[in-house]
Amino acid sequence: MKRIAIIFLLLSALTAGAQYIEQGSLWYNSALIYGATQLDGGKVLLRATAEGEDIEFMLVPVKGEAGTYSITQGPNDAMMVEEEGHTVRLIQQEDLNILCFYDSKDALYKLMTCTREDDTQKLNVENWMTLIRGDYTMADGTRVTIDWNKALVGGTYVPIEAKTFDGFITGILSIDGEGTPLNGNMEVQFIKGGLCLYPVGYDDFEFPHRLLVDSIPLTSTNSNYGCYDYVCNTLLHGSELNYYDKPTLRLMRNFILARRGYVFQSKDLKEYFEKQPWYRPADSNDDVQLSLLERLNIELIKYREATYDNEI
Repeated sequence: MKRIAIIFLLLSALTAGAQYIEQGSLWYNSALIYGATQLDGGKVLLRATAEGEDIEFMLVPVKGEAGTYSITQGPNDAMMVEEEGHTVRLIQQEDLNILCFYDSKDALYKLMTCTREDDTQKLNVENWMTLIRGDYTMADGTRVTIDWNKALVGGTYVPIEAKTFDGFITGILSIDGEGTPLNGNMEVQFIKGGLCLYPVGYDDFEFPHRLLVDSIPLTSTNSNYGCYDYVCNTLLHGSELNYYDKPTLRLMRNFILARRGYVFQSKDLKEYFEKQPWYRPADSNDDVQLSLLERLNIELIKYREATYDNEI
């Protein structure tokens, strides 16, 4: 009953104050930017282009539920990658302007954010770099700070670039760090407590492959709240969570609660967070208040945890 009550309260908060999707507005899902076209009867067509192919789906208003839509096939002969019959809720509150996608069991599984940016590659790079920016140390103690387009490696600034293909993230970071411990193209793998970099090369067809050399683990040393601080202040879209394994997802979800002083009952979580210098447990969990962004991120992470084994 408690779980049902929490979901009900969350959905009530989300649907309150729902407005409308503006004609010509742009919506980003962490891979593509869709343009919105208003149709008769309050329907909205969302359309994007990827690799020269049109992709679209239509939102049909749900009667009696303001700001709530059902997904259906668009009127044109275009590819549809969304699940027909799933529910979409428009949320415009707490400085958020987003579309929330719910499956047949009313579980939140992804978001689209309204944007003024029409450069898909730029948004994809910024979204990915948000996940890997931060302070780290290598196994030999070398300090590494990764920023948007440069890294500080052992005291030396070097240019870096997120490699893309047709605007999409490849997961490879190019580091122009000749003379430093980090140099060349590195495949980024997300691990608990940091990153692991795998040097890669390219074949004659420009396909990347891992080189037969040691990987380079980077342990997060972010000074404030650790390597998952962004999940508390950056709204996820859902697909970013595909980079993480199940134990890390659990830690990320509870990290949000810990930041607010949640008192844990699970022994491992209790021991982990009580070792963090920033953790201040509340007098009662009834005093723990989450922002809308935090609640949405928790629901997205829960969904990924629940579907992780099946997708793997």
